Amino acid sequence: MTGRSTRRVLLIVAAVAAVGAGAGLAALTSSSGPGPGPSLPLALASPTTSPAVSPSLGSGNTPSPSPSASPLPAASPSPAPTASGPPAAPTSAATFVAGKTIVPMGWPFARSVKVTYGPGFGVYRVGPLEPFNMISGVSKSGALLRGHDGIDLQVPVGTPVLAPFSGTVIDPRLHWIPWDPARYGKVVAIQSDEPTSVGYTVILVHLSSIGAPIGVHVTRGQVVGLTGISGDAAGTIPHLHLELRAPFLIRYRVHGVIRRIDAFDPRPSLLAVDPHRR
Repeated sequence: MTGRSTRRVLLIVAAVAAVGAGAGLAALTSSSGPGPGPSLPLALASPTTSPAVSPSLGSGNTPSPSPSASPLPAASPSPAPTASGPPAAPTSAATFVAGKTIVPMGWPFARSVKVTYGPGFGVYRVGPLEPFNMISGVSKSGALLRGHDGIDLQVPVGTPVLAPFSGTVIDPRLHWIPWDPARYGKVVAIQSDEPTSVGYTVILVHLSSIGAPIGVHVTRGQVVGLTGISGDAAGTIPHLHLELRAPFLIRYRVHGVIRRIDAFDPRPSLLAVDPHRR
């Protein structure tokens, strides 16, 4: 084959190849075929066409929240527990339990003061028995014996005494008759107006000085006097004699004798607030 013939053959082959390539491209891009066009590979799919992952499938994936869904509120911290105070004191003798009832009150000294509990409620005391006094028993002759109406808190003379209640300082001579100053010495009696102890009275006895006169209103924790040995406390271990009195009469049965007075054992109430016993 001459060189001219060779060139003619090559031209014919090139033309045939070009026509075939064009037909193939037309077949791929035509929309007139019987079926849909080819799908794009998954890796190249548009995010708007990808199927949503159902959170109920348990696939281990964490689904993103839908833009239309409201975000969950942040968890609020639980409120710190508040220490609820003791229940209110009984308002009648029907619910009062002698020796066990606790009347909400404050500790009568600063926390740093060391206190020794001395003779308590009901123990024998020398002296005439008044209508408002507890009895300790009956003598061989049948006479009623006077009992201790409170508790002795042994502390040094001159220790500041704090008001266990908020309330009004009252005159004990008008409430417990006959009142004997020679027995009690200098006292501060506070009638509570606190919601949990309305009408209850605390009597602070044998003071060396008084810082809250009759008729004034005091607040719990206020200094109302200094301890001493006034009255019949001379010669004893220095102490604060503390009495609690209810706004009603409490029934006691001692050695077969029925006694109704307003005094009751202050020890349970004191132990409940004693900073050295908690």
